[in-house]
Amino acid sequence: MPGKFHSVKLIEDECEGCTNCIQNCPTEAIRVRDGKAQIFEERCIDCGECIRHCPNQVKTAVTDDLKALGRFQYNVAIPAPAFFGQFDQGVTADDILAGLLNVGFDDVFEVAVGAEAVTLAIRRYIEGAACRSPLISSACPAIVRLIQIRFPDLLDQIIPIHTPMDMAARLAKRKVADERDLALEDIGVFFVSPCPAKVTAVKEPLGTSETDVDGAIGVGEIYGQVRSKTGRGEEKNLSRASGLGAQWGFSGGENQAINSGVLLAVDGIQSAISVLDGVEKGELQSVDYIECQACIGGCVGGALMVQNPFLARSRVERMVEQMDPGKRYEPSVDMAEATQLFDRGEFDLTEPILARPAMRLDEDVNVAMDKMARLDELSEELPGYDCGSCGAPTCRALAEDIVQGLSVRTDCIFELREEVSTLAEQISTIVQRRMPMMSTEEERKVFDELTLSHVADELELWAVAFEDVLDSRVIRGAYCSDLLSDVMANAGEGSLWITIQTHQNIVAVALMVSLGAIVVCGGREPSPGTVVRAEEENIPLLIAEDDSYTVAAKLHSLTM
Repeated sequence: MPGKFHSVKLIEDECEGCTNCIQNCPTEAIRVRDGKAQIFEERCIDCGECIRHCPNQVKTAVTDDLKALGRFQYNVAIPAPAFFGQFDQGVTADDILAGLLNVGFDDVFEVAVGAEAVTLAIRRYIEGAACRSPLISSACPAIVRLIQIRFPDLLDQIIPIHTPMDMAARLAKRKVADERDLALEDIGVFFVSPCPAKVTAVKEPLGTSETDVDGAIGVGEIYGQVRSKTGRGEEKNLSRASGLGAQWGFSGGENQAINSGVLLAVDGIQSAISVLDGVEKGELQSVDYIECQACIGGCVGGALMVQNPFLARSRVERMVEQMDPGKRYEPSVDMAEATQLFDRGEFDLTEPILARPAMRLDEDVNVAMDKMARLDELSEELPGYDCGSCGAPTCRALAEDIVQGLSVRTDCIFELREEVSTLAEQISTIVQRRMPMMSTEEERKVFDELTLSHVADELELWAVAFEDVLDSRVIRGAYCSDLLSDVMANAGEGSLWITIQTHQNIVAVALMVSLGAIVVCGGREPSPGTVVRAEEENIPLLIAEDDSYTVAAKLHSLTM
């Protein structure tokens, strides 16, 4: 069953809840709750967009390393075509393959060779296909998983042909088994992967129950070691691939290799979504085949790569140009043998690619319909700013979370502001209304004696910055808001600021308005930089487990 393994992981302890990831996830698989990102694994397609956009590098990919080679008697590296674009101009394909041997592999077999064989299979399939157009490439597992989740009606248009990675592994194992007289189970084949989606595809294959790939090592994991050992030794003529397979490493290269029928190439996850949406609407029926890749630039732009994708593409193209002109686009594989493999069905996927119902509201259709009606209603009522401050990527995503019981309406700061503003008005009215048995002088005494230490004790707050003044600082009022401009315009001098914001700018605002202290609500922890800034500027910074509404209510009770 899909969903048991994901290469993309979160280093939760280091996450600062900045919301960059939620805004860039194509399947809305990430939320920020309690100041930390959370990945909904049933929605994750391991595309690596969160890795690419995380400023704190707390999204990472779990891959194999060279220690995994110890599981097998004989190990073969199968590097992706894009891997060759990571090295300086002048470093040849033979040099790079020799580097892989020097770091511990016994043999090398380029995925580009598998791509040549797959090219033949795709041409044959397109020519004989009697199905809906356009067919969609199966080469990018992130796109296939995207279709499973967001475009399930297009699953039967994914071409049922194994990927170059899978075919390269199959061909490599057979070659080694024949040449070395080894059993297949003694041969380890490891893919050098440009992206986490392909790592996941090794652990959980698509369209087949098993793969001949035994592990996947990220390019970033192995690049430095290979780079330091390129070209060492006497190995020559290690590279077999022609430009036909090598150009699969960048966007458009797959179509250039196929060169049959009406072809369309799209790269970048958002562009791919746009094109797939058009296919779903029946707008691209004149196209025979779509090369669809999640990363901008194709595999050279994978999230696990180390070099600029445009530079990497240029290097691969240059490597192709330097091949023997007479053999540049002549397949290295035996085409007669490849044709026999195709006729025997060895390129065919053996299992259907099924939809992943990650967006389902409920198993019960009637309950799901009720939830959908409520979701639509909430979507209309929420402000529609899609600011991400609630921890969901869009207002509609927040509405879905509310319907599913994963969030509450006041997670929206604009909804919370309305509620707190109403409460603040009520508190202000009560505070300004002098109690019949209390004189003006007695009323003033209540506020004059309301120290920050007393407030902290009664509201169960704990200080994280400048706590030395808790006993001496008197609170002159309170203000609830999460908009910095609102606080600057309306909060009174000496007031206690109640907020859910945690970044360093809150200290700057408190200093500008001369606030008495800041209380961060909901158990959210200010970033280390915020705490340091508060200490430097002598601003007491406290944390409350309660939400803003409860803190304000408790504070109000102290003035009665």
